[in-house]
Amino acid sequence: MQELLIQNFGPIANKNGLPLKVNKVTVFCGMQGSGKSSIAKLLSTFLWLEKALVRGDFDVKELTAKNFREKYCAFHNIQNYFKTDTFLYFKGTKFAFTYVKGNLSVKEIKSRSFVRPQVMYIPSERNFMTALKDAKDIRNLFGSLSVFFDEYTNALRNANEPIALPLNGYKVTYDPLTDSVWLNGSEFKIKITEAASGFQSMVPMVVVTRYLLNKIKENKKTGLDAASGAERQKTEKMVAEILKDRSLSNFLRTTLIKQVEARYFINGRLVNIVEEPEQNLYPETQRVVLNELLKVNNQLAGNQLVFTTHSPYMLNYLTLAVKAGMLKAEIKQSAKSQALLDRMDSIVPRSGSVRPKDVAIYEISPEGEIRLLDNYDGIPSDRNFLNSALSETNDLFDALLEIQDEVEG
Repeated sequence: MQELLIQNFGPIANKNGLPLKVNKVTVFCGMQGSGKSSIAKLLSTFLWLEKALVRGDFDVKELTAKNFREKYCAFHNIQNYFKTDTFLYFKGTKFAFTYVKGNLSVKEIKSRSFVRPQVMYIPSERNFMTALKDAKDIRNLFGSLSVFFDEYTNALRNANEPIALPLNGYKVTYDPLTDSVWLNGSEFKIKITEAASGFQSMVPMVVVTRYLLNKIKENKKTGLDAASGAERQKTEKMVAEILKDRSLSNFLRTTLIKQVEARYFINGRLVNIVEEPEQNLYPETQRVVLNELLKVNNQLAGNQLVFTTHSPYMLNYLTLAVKAGMLKAEIKQSAKSQALLDRMDSIVPRSGSVRPKDVAIYEISPEGEIRLLDNYDGIPSDRNFLNSALSETNDLFDALLEIQDEVEG
């Protein structure tokens, strides 16, 4: 579990200095402009930097405060969020980063367990690439959207069959001859650029998430075959040095080669950071999408799902997933376990259930303060900003009724 502490960065104040524990499932909720995405983008930046240092892309000495701000934070367009009193601290598995008074320090952590992550940031602007016919031809896309667009394109071009969506039998197909993406229903077929905005938001998110998970699983089997050019050259050079060393036994040589490949190439887990997965989606579809993201997250032990939201439905559906996770453990002790699990699947798929200890939900106030949402017997509290916004409607309606009473009286 990683730890992130942010103070006085963009809209985030966090005067009490609450450290954020990044769990198996981590949620940042609050109103627009409160700083949810700022936290998610900083987390993504630090996770990637740790991975790059372990991989040897650059030395610790090369990572200065200036290029941290102007190069790596610029990838997410947060380079101008720094203030004179900004304080940042991130503790990962192999490195700890501290930014204070304009200076960045990096400390290596002596740890043997580092499973290289595939860090994917899915921006809220994702429907941009499905709504426009020639989105790929637009220049100067900011970093995270550009990388996401590349992964989306790779996912489509590597699909050997229609990609099933987790909703009412809809599928996505890619036509390489016309370089076009199609949405298929039971009785229609339209271009994704002509589809409803909800599909334009959901399709790239689901397609890329599944693609990266399957890529990680496949990479574990195929080794170097799928490596990027730079990583392939680095890995092959190190392997060649091992092969030249005649003092090594065949067993030791094979072991070292496997260690090199595992350290410098193979991603062993997916850290999926999603901005507003509910974007443009009907409440019931939000539940389907959340279940899909949780299902992918559960498929590898080291996977992590981080998402931002201002939808009360997402929190309520996550509560259902937590309750299902608790119930699943109890059901296994029952003589009617299979029948009960089947019944539960019709409500919340067991593949998308979550254990209470694996969930952390943080609220960010309009003033930029952060608090960890309480839970009751493992269930996330319904006393949160988003549910309060729903109940406010009832209060406003009551106020209108009072006016009506006065008019009629």
